[in-house]
Amino acid sequence: MPKPQISFEDGVELPFMADLYPEADDGDSDPDHKKILRQMKAAIPKQAIKLGTVEQDLDHSPGLTWRIEEHYYVLPLQGEQYDWVLLRIHWDDHGGRYEWSQDAVGSGFKDGQDAGRSMAAAFFEQCDFDLADDDYAHYRDFLDRL
Repeated sequence: MPKPQISFEDGVELPFMADLYPEADDGDSDPDHKKILRQMKAAIPKQAIKLGTVEQDLDHSPGLTWRIEEHYYVLPLQGEQYDWVLLRIHWDDHGGRYEWSQDAVGSGFKDGQDAGRSMAAAFFEQCDFDLADDDYAHYRDFLDRL
């Protein structure tokens, strides 16, 4: 088996990653975020492996919190330079909407679970998350569950 490789630069085209939010009309109607999240999850191909979710409300400043909600998946790729892609649906607290993210691609793993854990750990390192710090305990716990 070749040595595992992970890239954060080489994306692949994933047509199911469409923006499912309606065009803003008059600004009076709030989209049904939970419905859009369900639609996004339903759009992910069946062969994807759900890795889990990271959720936490963080105190941002007095009276303000920051919501972290990230749903991680690893998807096998066919006919691409890499064998796996790490996907994430995340809640953008600033934009107030769920968004797609393609965080990493990789090859050379023994299976999807190995690919997902390895790429998630590498992605967290790329983001400079200090998993020994209690501020990042939710990410550390996520990797431990994998």
